Amino acid sequence: MFLRNYWYVAAMPSELDGGALLGRWILGEPMLLYRTADSAVTAMADICPHRSARLSAGERDGDNVRCLYHGLEFGADGRCIRVPAQEGPPPDGLRVATYPVAEKWRLIWVWMGAAEDADEALIPDFHWNDDLDWYSVGDYMYLDCHYQLLSDNLMDLSHEAYVHRGTIGTDAVSETPSAAARDGETVTVERIMPGCPSPPFYQKLKGYDGLIDRMHRIVFRPPATIVIESKSTPSGDNDPDDGLEYRVLCAITPESDTTTHFFWAVPRNLNPEQPVTEMMYQGSKAVFEEDIDVLNRQQEVLSRVGTQANWQNIHSDAGAVYARRVVDELLATEAG
Repeated sequence: MFLRNYWYVAAMPSELDGGALLGRWILGEPMLLYRTADSAVTAMADICPHRSARLSAGERDGDNVRCLYHGLEFGADGRCIRVPAQEGPPPDGLRVATYPVAEKWRLIWVWMGAAEDADEALIPDFHWNDDLDWYSVGDYMYLDCHYQLLSDNLMDLSHEAYVHRGTIGTDAVSETPSAAARDGETVTVERIMPGCPSPPFYQKLKGYDGLIDRMHRIVFRPPATIVIESKSTPSGDNDPDDGLEYRVLCAITPESDTTTHFFWAVPRNLNPEQPVTEMMYQGSKAVFEEDIDVLNRQQEVLSRVGTQANWQNIHSDAGAVYARRVVDELLATEAG
């Protein structure tokens, strides 16, 4: 159902502030995340092995977690260290499974496959989110839809002209053909839009009052990380100081067959001023909220009527189709 031998984003660092015990379902599995006194992040199954109570509903005692059903205590390595009223050390088998975890690019990643295969070099490149020359905003959102519906949405930006016409969309996005290509497990979609109207958000952000030359480049890597490169300049103007360039970093983590965690960041390499930062955050959040509204209603139709088998593809679907094909092939490989 889900690819396992990959890194998935499980949380934003701020979600673990103040010693919080964060319970989150990842690929259909309950997971507990928390930060120890030395700032390391622990990820373990959010299941007490005694009677399956949620450990995230428990309490901390230093770096240990106490289940508030029968009081069993577990260390950050998942080993049970105390059973109330039971003399002697707890049996070795009384332990909680743990997951490899890494904190990189200002995100917390977990490896869902075999622990011996976890290699931090395989974490997707989101370096813009942790680069002092880029000024980033970001957040976490929850969707009531299958994760590939969100991936489809991000791989085909022609919907901007209709879903986001009050923010970043113009007819140029839907009327200009895109070019999609697959190279192994990587899918790239590119759309170049010369001499097109500036969308409302760009007018507000950069003061564009005429035509602009605009470019989108979207790069997908499995299971579902997507980097969108966006560049715009006034038409005929080659001065980079007049341009608007940013990335949209998208880490999509399935919770279940019909629910999804979405971690996004929008780093830019211009105007570090706080008013611009707030404008980028609010504008980006509004755009994603428009997408989520469409996707949640799309999932409702699919869950009730199940019409996906009857979908008819059009040219702009090429990138999304390639991305789904990559995932299908990798799922078959993992299944042997």
